[in-house]
Amino acid sequence: MNRRLSSIFPLLLLCLALFAAACSENPVGRKCFIGVDAGNNSQSVVASPALECPSRQCLHYPQDTGKIPPEGSEYADLCTAECTGNDDCDKVPESPCVSGFECAVAVQTGPFCCRKMCICRDYLLIPDGGIPTPAACDPNNPANTCINL
Repeated sequence: MNRRLSSIFPLLLLCLALFAAACSENPVGRKCFIGVDAGNNSQSVVASPALECPSRQCLHYPQDTGKIPPEGSEYADLCTAECTGNDDCDKVPESPCVSGFECAVAVQTGPFCCRKMCICRDYLLIPDGGIPTPAACDPNNPANTCINL
């Protein structure tokens, strides 16, 4: 019986690890593919549906000018998810994002305008006090045309 238990134990550990990974509420950071043109784009782009992402949302976020990415990071389009705070962004182990994720407005136009999403900090210059909400996302601005406010 001990031999049978010892052969089942690694399988049990694997199942437990998969279960723990599946319990992540907002898994972000897996590489995804927006498209050939978006890779050269200097603007943020959200593609949905992105079937390789648990949230079905893939984000191309251009690296801020002057940002030196941490050693080991790799620029890529990454799976993202909507969030209300940084704690909502659960980085998957295979993510090329080294510094974790910041919950901030990713785009100011289109169906995801002014929604906060998980953005890799490797790409961002974050000012003291965090990333401010863009003026285009101010619900009190009568000139605002975002459908999400």
